[in-house]
Amino acid sequence: MKYKYKKQLTKIKRIFQNPGDFKYLNVNKKVKQSGMLLVIHESQELGASILALHIAEELKHQGVDVYIVSRQFGVMNEKYNKVAPIQIALNTKSYEVICRNLYKKGYRKALIITASNGDLVEITKKCGFKVVSMIHELEQVIKMLHLEDATRDMLVYSDKILFSTTIAKNQILSLCKVCDSQKISIKPQGTYLKKPSSEEIKRQREKIAEAYPVLDCGKKVIAGVGNTTERKGFDIFLQTAALIPECEFIWAGKKENYYDEAIEKNGNPSNFIFLGSLNAEQLSGVYSLADIYLMCSRFDTLPSTILEALLFGTPVIGAKNSGGIVDIIDSDNGFLTETADSKQFAEAIKVGLTRNYKIEEIDGSFAEYVAYVLSLYEDE
Repeated sequence: MKYKYKKQLTKIKRIFQNPGDFKYLNVNKKVKQSGMLLVIHESQELGASILALHIAEELKHQGVDVYIVSRQFGVMNEKYNKVAPIQIALNTKSYEVICRNLYKKGYRKALIITASNGDLVEITKKCGFKVVSMIHELEQVIKMLHLEDATRDMLVYSDKILFSTTIAKNQILSLCKVCDSQKISIKPQGTYLKKPSSEEIKRQREKIAEAYPVLDCGKKVIAGVGNTTERKGFDIFLQTAALIPECEFIWAGKKENYYDEAIEKNGNPSNFIFLGSLNAEQLSGVYSLADIYLMCSRFDTLPSTILEALLFGTPVIGAKNSGGIVDIIDSDNGFLTETADSKQFAEAIKVGLTRNYKIEEIDGSFAEYVAYVLSLYEDE
């Protein structure tokens, strides 16, 4: 009950923070006569919402008109609206009205992203849609957010279920006591980061090195990318940096409240540089500058950053017990420790810097991923 009230307070807070989103409560006049309904619960700049944005972009690129329904006010709604018409549904009743209106206009397919939207699947089916649902959460997140019932509903009522990793599928099916079936499939989402030209990558590297000359002194560089949260292991990154003073550690991402707490508890190592939030072009300089990408997440289904690092030929180090990384990283493209622990990471980095890697090219995999999602709607 306490979590439920907290969730409602967060929703109200975001309404006050984003008053411009009131216009999205009405039917968007840019709606097409047919297309795909895409549902996302989150409108903050987080992994699921950013993924939804890029899926919408790629669907349009592949000739599919999209209508986005978000369940929150937030900074991402303006970005959604630049790609496709968007409408906000703050409750299940308003969502059902949206579904029925879209069905009348010829919409028959729905893509529902994350288990947080599991409570909407049965409604969507009753309105006549064929539903493909994506479950990105691991067991820890499902329990933490009290999504057990919503997840079970998503598994039961969806026509097709798509997981990004084997570990996520196994954990969720076990948690919800649902048997595996032919309607369940697994496919990593690939990377939506577009690799710039070699000239642009070089320019971005040089800009970073110019701003931080120590990165151009021949020292090995270890990079981390993501919001500075405890779940992302920002504190572990700092601890690891302190253990390997001969390397430079750089972190790019949004500075969350946990940043100051982590610095206070672990100190600010002299070989640590915080770059702040960067755009895609700037990140290309980070990934290409890094000798190793260190993913310190305590649990993460399949962070896009490890796929982005591989896109630039940068080997990845992470923990086996953190989530879906075990489906992607092996001895050819990185190294896995047993747990997300600074001492284990430090040893892995020392070993990893001496190894040769065979990293496969993954450019274009996101387009293939979206094409695969579309194939799930085809009649068997």
